[in-house]
Amino acid sequence: MKRHLFAPRAIAGVAILTLCASFWPTWTEAQESAYPKPSFTAGGALIRPDVRYREWVYVGTPLTPNALNPPEAPFPEFHNVYIHPDDFDHWKNTGTFPDGTVIVKELVLVGATNAVSGNGYFQGEFSGLEITIKDSERFKDEPGYWAYFSYGHSYPLADTSEAFPTAACNACHEASAADDFVFTQFYPVLRAAKAARGGRVLNTESEEHQNLASLMMDKTADITQPTADTPIIESAIPTEVGELFKYLQEATYKQFTAKESSNHPSLGPHTKVGLPVRVFLDPKMDASLKADEATHPEGAGIVKEMYDADGNLQGWAVMVKTAADSEAGKGWFWYEITSTTDGSSPVAAGNGVPLCSGCHTIGKDFVLTKYPLQ
Repeated sequence: MKRHLFAPRAIAGVAILTLCASFWPTWTEAQESAYPKPSFTAGGALIRPDVRYREWVYVGTPLTPNALNPPEAPFPEFHNVYIHPDDFDHWKNTGTFPDGTVIVKELVLVGATNAVSGNGYFQGEFSGLEITIKDSERFKDEPGYWAYFSYGHSYPLADTSEAFPTAACNACHEASAADDFVFTQFYPVLRAAKAARGGRVLNTESEEHQNLASLMMDKTADITQPTADTPIIESAIPTEVGELFKYLQEATYKQFTAKESSNHPSLGPHTKVGLPVRVFLDPKMDASLKADEATHPEGAGIVKEMYDADGNLQGWAVMVKTAADSEAGKGWFWYEITSTTDGSSPVAAGNGVPLCSGCHTIGKDFVLTKYPLQ
């Protein structure tokens, strides 16, 4: 029987109270009544659900604090993640996420850093709410049929939310999530439930994705580190780290004729979604994109300026093609720095950085920039 998404089924809930019914509802029916799924407005916006999602199946709380990602982490809050009980049951029984899956991420600020138990990170106040939904009818054109919504990162939250553009979330989830766009590798509750019945760990059989997922699953691996050497090539954008930082500080890239006309809100993940960025293309990349080439030439590169909420430049992201063969991202030099004065601690610097190539793998030869530039 086909299940209609987001509309809780009518059940004999009154009969439970009045004892007038001739049968009790099934466990699933009672559960769906207690935990309805979110609904949409006529215009397609997702209505913010009530807080009963906190009674769903809790699967984990990732945390990437500022202290471990100086000077500022893209996602510094605790992320309390819940999955609808029906969807968890389906995952547990089949090892797949069904059509209609709803996963809620509630953001909580880092509060105290010490307690009677010792030093650590302890949750403070609620600060935001995000939801991801899988719906093959409503989001038939989205990768994996997943769409992502945010009600804000500060209270009061918005009452409704429009789906993020595809590039904002799907790219990273498709490239780096272990199962069907979901980062199950970071949620032991989901891993344990699937392991109890067996099942394939990866959401794709491609060697590229398997290698990346293996890195993500390896607790000893650092996905910000290069996986290949950076060759010496001729390029407008330097690939030697010290020279590159000086080049960026001097804003030499601003001489490129191909550049976005102004700053615009980021779709992520180089900075927080919504903060301003601006893209500059070197002549080789501009020509390649203009010609709609399937692969970009050696030496082609891009510089992205990253700004804070006040419009101050706070860093750069850079990619340069260093070989004719992209080799699953190893043929690209990746660089990101979140400071304009200190180049000693880049987020990434080198060829084949999994953190970067994983997100860019869905682009045309790893390039996600839309062309022509706006």
